Amino acid sequence: MQEYLQDSRFGRAMDGIGFHFLALFVSFFWFVLLWGLRLPAVTAAMALYVLILLLRRKILDDHLVRKEKALRAAIGGELALERLLLSPAERAHFETAILLSMQYPLVLLRTGEDGTLCGLRGKKILLYFVQLPASSSLNEEAVLSLQRRVRQLMADEGLLCVPCAISQKAIDQSQAAPPIHFYSRDQLISLFGRVSPATDEQLVALGRRKRSRPRGKLLHMILDPQKARRYTCYGCLLLLMHLFTRLFFYAAAGLLCVGLAAACRCVRKKNELFL
Repeated sequence: MQEYLQDSRFGRAMDGIGFHFLALFVSFFWFVLLWGLRLPAVTAAMALYVLILLLRRKILDDHLVRKEKALRAAIGGELALERLLLSPAERAHFETAILLSMQYPLVLLRTGEDGTLCGLRGKKILLYFVQLPASSSLNEEAVLSLQRRVRQLMADEGLLCVPCAISQKAIDQSQAAPPIHFYSRDQLISLFGRVSPATDEQLVALGRRKRSRPRGKLLHMILDPQKARRYTCYGCLLLLMHLFTRLFFYAAAGLLCVGLAAACRCVRKKNELFL
């Protein structure tokens, strides 16, 4: 669940400041280049700057709505998987089969602790939800066990719903008869998230977890290797502003951004050495 807690107010504030600098620079550079440094150029540049801000606000509002829906679905799917890990096995198989029947023409025949037997286009499929946490990995013994159960029930195929990683040996074993198909963790999150997206209470609880993060992670957030390109872009734009305005502030801020970009790249290379 930590991937939903990566954003920060500091990062959003820096993005906003960088965008304002870029919009002002583009607006003034364009009209000053056309008309020179005159009052009409300044007025037109400010009008273009306001227009860019309004357009950005509209785009951000639409993006925020789409992002909120996707975030609620992803968090809701993860919470549903966590709940099924602690539920009785029969209930986990049954709930997964019910949701899959909304997407595929499945007919539920029987259910039990050893899985849910379903009919699909004239075939019998044994559906089994593996109750393993995301940090685990499915091995070939689990696949072989389901294959034995498929033979006992005279089914044609098996379907393993796996909320964790799948080892290569398990994938190789699934090719043997009877064939076993996998429904991955991402597919399960998408399936459960569409039916039960996260509520406001769950999002508030997630926000409390974000505010309670250790202070030692602040440096890690600033030197995130994924921000190296962004720091480089900001640094180049600020140094370009220094060339036009001859103000020391832009040069200092630009050199700071370039230094942060170099530090982020050093952190990334260090992490690659340890992998």
